[in-house]
Amino acid sequence: MPFILNEDKALKLMLTGVTVSDSGNSARPVGVWFGQPDLEIRAQSYPYMTIDFLGYNEDFARAHRGEIQMPYFPEGANTSEQYITEFPIPVYLDYQITTWSRQPRHDRQIMAEMATGQRIPLRYGLLVVPEDNTVRRLDFLGFAKKDTQDENGKRLFSNAYTVRISAEILPRVLDQIVPVTETNVSLNSQPTEFTTISS
Repeated sequence: MPFILNEDKALKLMLTGVTVSDSGNSARPVGVWFGQPDLEIRAQSYPYMTIDFLGYNEDFARAHRGEIQMPYFPEGANTSEQYITEFPIPVYLDYQITTWSRQPRHDRQIMAEMATGQRIPLRYGLLVVPEDNTVRRLDFLGFAKKDTQDENGKRLFSNAYTVRISAEILPRVLDQIVPVTETNVSLNSQPTEFTTISS
């Protein structure tokens, strides 16, 4: 998958698997979707989460110039070869993750799992991206409580998390490093003549 789609997939995978329990202690999975789901696509079943991409910007603090031997293999590259290219352009990707639930108990359980269950920790967050076998930095930027009522007057408990993922945009050209297979060295065996200048 290309840039941004890899991070989308990895973020959804990281959030998948959260469960809440009811008074009967039955585990209920929390669905994960991109954007606000349409009723035509699926039946809305609470609780669930949505992922919205907010945009990207260059991360000048990590920027370098020059050439580098790629420390990881870009998707589609031959993993038995080595590549050299210009330094990738460092960027950060901003996302908003919103949780939706009908019951305050479910709302609190999701909040606890997000903060303490290593989904979106306050510090040292990580995101594994399987496509290029990298582990990215995941920064928690903020949290907002957004409880409302829907059009039918029912309570809707909602929380918005803003996160930032460190990523890179690879240059379009990757030069393959080809090992030397033959060495030809020619030494001059003729004596060198010197001219002496007398004063």
